[in-house]
Amino acid sequence: MHDSRSDADVGDASPYFFLSYAATPAPGHVPAERPLPDKNVAEFYADLSAEVTRMSGTRARMPVGYVEAPGRDRAQTDRALSRCHSFVPLVSRRYFTDTDCGRQWYGFTHRSPAGALLPVLWTPVPTTARPVVVDLELPVPQPPATATEVDPQTLELYAQDGLYGLRQDTDHAAAYAQCVRRIAQCVVQAARRGRGPGWAAREPAPTAELPDAFAISPLHPLGIAVLAPDIDHLPPGRSDVKYGRGPRDWQPFSDTLGTSLAERTAGLARNLGFAPTVCTFEQAEPVLLGRTQPTGPWVLILDPWVLHDPRAAERLAAFDALDLPWVTVLTPLADDPQTREHQGELAARLRAVLPRRLARGRAIQRAAVAGIENIEAFNSRFMELADSAAQRYLSRAPLASQPRSSSPHTEQQGDQEAQS
Repeated sequence: MHDSRSDADVGDASPYFFLSYAATPAPGHVPAERPLPDKNVAEFYADLSAEVTRMSGTRARMPVGYVEAPGRDRAQTDRALSRCHSFVPLVSRRYFTDTDCGRQWYGFTHRSPAGALLPVLWTPVPTTARPVVVDLELPVPQPPATATEVDPQTLELYAQDGLYGLRQDTDHAAAYAQCVRRIAQCVVQAARRGRGPGWAAREPAPTAELPDAFAISPLHPLGIAVLAPDIDHLPPGRSDVKYGRGPRDWQPFSDTLGTSLAERTAGLARNLGFAPTVCTFEQAEPVLLGRTQPTGPWVLILDPWVLHDPRAAERLAAFDALDLPWVTVLTPLADDPQTREHQGELAARLRAVLPRRLARGRAIQRAAVAGIENIEAFNSRFMELADSAAQRYLSRAPLASQPRSSSPHTEQQGDQEAQS
């Protein structure tokens, strides 16, 4: 249903949305001039504008959105950014290196009154390549609106390939259309909630004078906890060849050249753009058992031989009972003959204490818990699952750059929410 009132007042003075994109300079373009949006960006802008127009029922003569392009001076862009009801950045690796995009992001997220930040995943971006906290799942409208339907497969393809990938895949044209409708619904909702006296009268800030929100890119924290015996606390009959003075000295794989797995993992994490902190399970226990709030994602590296210790098994079972998607578990299987001989027994102990982790999540997550047999497989799974844990952590954490939402009382006021 549409609002009984005309949406024309959201037109020129207050665009429904501001589309922010990283321009790809064309050969021979004038450096001082913003290049035209490429074909895919321009077509997405047109598709989103059409869907917003349809959903809102607007009769405004001016475009419902704004996209920077040659022929539009900086004053127009500044005015649109200061008055738009939602900010739709097309997120890609290039986006976070574009100074203009960084200034636009800063200008929108630091203005008052706020609007809706609706990031769109254009192409896949690793968590560690994002200098700001941003959730890249497909936007969802706020209650009480019922979100337009999007198939589970579409959500998976969107997360895997981004909206640009969906546009290129002619076999999934319906998936692309579903995503556009969902984004449009969020845009229309933001416009209807944002109406109020003085909205279009705000004084625009010169975008060119704003700081670049992406200029400083701190490393993302990552906790690495190790749960393994030390040389003085081995299970009865267990060979000591893989162990050292503490859990962090554990070396399950023979080809690590005398370097502990914890140390190698920390180096790999730094190469991925994380700032790792390595500790024992005991040191990380307040976080891993839910007694304190995490400040970042975690990876738990587990030696199944430690499960011969009833106390260790009990604490790990308590960890498994919690819903902590921002913690990923990797279980390296040492490459010594004794471990191979007892692999069935060790697997049974894992099933007893980690039933939740072995039954839920993606196949790669379950396989990482069940056992990793060599350093190459460990490296590969760590790289993917550490980033996945980081994404899970960011999706549960408050977005630092997300404008504060209105109070419940304010949100109940105004027009009926956008529905398709």
